[in-house]
Amino acid sequence: MSLDNAGLGRYSQELIKHLLPLSKNKFKFILLVLPNTKFSLELKEVIKNYQSIIEVIEYDARHYSLKEQTSLKKLLSEIKPDLVHFTNLNHPVLYKGKFVVTIHDLTLFQFSERAGVLKKLAYNFVIKKAAQNSEKIFTVSEYAKGQIVQKFSLDKKKVVVTYNGIDEKFKKITNPRVLEKIGKYGLDKPYFLYVGQWRSHKNLLTLVKAYKKFLDKGYAGKVDLTFCGKIDPKYPELIEEIKKLDMARSVKLIGFVPDEDLPVIYNNALAFVFPSYSEGFGLPALEAQACSVPVISAESTSLPEVLGDGASFFNPSSSNDLAKKMLNIAEDDGLRNKLIDRGLENIKRFSWEKTAEKTLEVYRELLYK
Repeated sequence: MSLDNAGLGRYSQELIKHLLPLSKNKFKFILLVLPNTKFSLELKEVIKNYQSIIEVIEYDARHYSLKEQTSLKKLLSEIKPDLVHFTNLNHPVLYKGKFVVTIHDLTLFQFSERAGVLKKLAYNFVIKKAAQNSEKIFTVSEYAKGQIVQKFSLDKKKVVVTYNGIDEKFKKITNPRVLEKIGKYGLDKPYFLYVGQWRSHKNLLTLVKAYKKFLDKGYAGKVDLTFCGKIDPKYPELIEEIKKLDMARSVKLIGFVPDEDLPVIYNNALAFVFPSYSEGFGLPALEAQACSVPVISAESTSLPEVLGDGASFFNPSSSNDLAKKMLNIAEDDGLRNKLIDRGLENIKRFSWEKTAEKTLEVYRELLYK
């Protein structure tokens, strides 16, 4: 199993954290990590408690690099594992051992206009080999499974859906002193919240345009829009649009927020807005539901499957539709409460323990067949 410290790292860390207790000492795990990988405090504690069955090895080979294809292959050949789980699609394509892979989605096939030619070629080649040569493919939704099966002409039985889970720290906070931590981010008004990357498929320009229409209905100076996530200089259009619409005072770009503060950011929001054109799963929206926050979501790709009836859905191509849904949330307490209740019911379907249990079943099947 490999672990990176990128955006998909949460899946990897949560999977490992829950696999170790479930393995009941019947497996030994070797964890390959990039240098300076940051483990969560919870994962550190689990590794400490199960150190007899897990070994952590660092390897310095960046994704899509020649070194990843050579030195990682060499390292695996020296370790001689019975089964490798690449928790993202990156893997040495000439590796001949038995492996499974997690392909979270195929978004880069649809929205890769910012990637360089070489990176696109490398991505296409590596993911195709992963799909062809793996024993099993894990993915995070039935929607993503359908895409993968169709794209690579696979037997449906090869692709296993293991939904993401929700960390237990994402919950309703009732302690006023904890909620007051929001003050250090300068969020002193009710706000609509977005959490995630700045990418074209995230459809953030539609969100900004809808928010402008919302303000024009009498909410200027009363409700803010907050973007939580690393500010990306490769996506300047968002800031340009905010300036163009003269909304710099109302739109808060608070940048990266450490995990321990994210529940507070969610809890204080008027609503969470997820405008994406494409998502393999959409974990931030589930985290918002777990924090008793109403969710407004694009009716696209995997999102209706994952969010169930716990979201107010809109047409992702229509800023008018989104603005209407934002107004409904701001003005209708009954709707807000209904979405909160339905969201809390919906999240019961998801847990990292379930993800780990299903993953372990596949390990057993492949190792003992």
